[in-house]
Amino acid sequence: MSNLYETRLASLSNKLRKDPGLPKSNPTESYWQQPPLQSVAQLQSPALPKSTDVVIIGSGITGCSVAHQLLQDPSIKVTILEARDTTSGATGRNGGHIKAIPEHAHEDLRPFLSLKETKEVMHFALDNVQALLQLAETLSPQLKVYSEVRAVESLELFTNIEAFEHFKKVVSEFEREDATLRGRGKFVPAESVSKAYGFTHAAGGYLHPAGAAWPYRLITGLLDDMLRKNKSRFTLEAQTPVLSINSLSNGTYEVKTPRGSIVTKYIVHATNGHSGHLNPGIRGALFPVRGQMTAQIPTERFGTTQGGKRSWGIHYGIGYDYMTASGKSGEIFLGGGLAQAEERGVGEIGNVNDDTNSPLALAHLGGILNSVSGIGKNAVQSHIKAAWTGVMGFTGDALPFVGKLPREASLRSGSGEFISAGFNGWGMSNAWLCGKHVADLILQSRSIQPIPSTYVISPDRLARLRAEDGAKIWLKFLGLDDGVQDGNDNMKKQEEVAKF
Repeated sequence: MSNLYETRLASLSNKLRKDPGLPKSNPTESYWQQPPLQSVAQLQSPALPKSTDVVIIGSGITGCSVAHQLLQDPSIKVTILEARDTTSGATGRNGGHIKAIPEHAHEDLRPFLSLKETKEVMHFALDNVQALLQLAETLSPQLKVYSEVRAVESLELFTNIEAFEHFKKVVSEFEREDATLRGRGKFVPAESVSKAYGFTHAAGGYLHPAGAAWPYRLITGLLDDMLRKNKSRFTLEAQTPVLSINSLSNGTYEVKTPRGSIVTKYIVHATNGHSGHLNPGIRGALFPVRGQMTAQIPTERFGTTQGGKRSWGIHYGIGYDYMTASGKSGEIFLGGGLAQAEERGVGEIGNVNDDTNSPLALAHLGGILNSVSGIGKNAVQSHIKAAWTGVMGFTGDALPFVGKLPREASLRSGSGEFISAGFNGWGMSNAWLCGKHVADLILQSRSIQPIPSTYVISPDRLARLRAEDGAKIWLKFLGLDDGVQDGNDNMKKQEEVAKF
């Protein structure tokens, strides 16, 4: 191995082992969160409750899902603790997708999982998409319109013919092993991508069903509704970071915050990339990755002809960008550019600094659509309306951590802690039903929401996942693995389809 590779590996491994800390107090302003929902954004009780049945740490889609399911039991009391404003983390900072790409999941996971396990993951993600679309049908007419939850067609764009032809082989193998999903999507040749969708510089596309939403509005709207319907049993405490957790002799927990302490029977960790802060044993196995997002203004024709009916993915050599568009206000929400960020992407791995943007990722995102769509009437205007970052949670085996939290993770005694985190950038197609599963475990429901067996967190799984392994995976993905020279020689490496 080269000295340069060894240095990079050691440095990145150390980053993944670090305490991610509490969320930054002054994050970049997410366009999704404007305007904030005043009824919940900084909501606090006059005094922190002295006790409750369940404390949920985190107010994103996971925390909302857990609370939503728990409150179906009329006897239970729930408190959500949020370090910053409500839903100000990853859910309020993501790309707006409610999308699964099981074809990519099959390619990524099949070499390591059995066919049964791989199918569980693929179908679970698709079930999550449908669960959120069905949830939208239960919303008030006003919230459904305001949150823009909708079914869309997603167009995966490939910028070079090698990647497009490779994906055709991926889909062929995917359909061979799972006939129930055969014909889920359809390939679109380059000439049709140009003529029908306005992307003149794409080598081809793949069209498949998906969903999209204004995620901040959806989750804050749900929380607001749950608070109004459960005034005596549900409290939401924004600007209330958890400083520490102590196990008490009677099997309960003391959760300390700057506003005082709260005693609870159960704790749910719904903090994704920050999970390691309160759970030292999980560091290195679950770690943060920073993502860059933008809001951009399309030309009038692009916005009116495609708007809220479609979402997009842009696949190129090393990287993957993702985009949705509001069918009402017309903005395009475009994220990605990780491999183009500082240190050729390495600087984003283990990075919790959502109080700053990545200049290089922004430069990429500001030009990628014009590069793919060409110059002309369908092109996106080059200026960026807003830019922000968010912190995702990744795991060493690319699978979420869900279930009862082992003592090896928390380093605390007791058996009342649970976790649902580490969605590897695919939270909107996993988190809702994972949260429901955790709530069912707490309620000891007769019918527990099933999850893929490979998602279950266990001492053995934690022991297998070393920080070095996660670092090696990322260095390989970014083209910085052993044997690859830094500088221009790296550009000669065979292009891969990014699976981010």
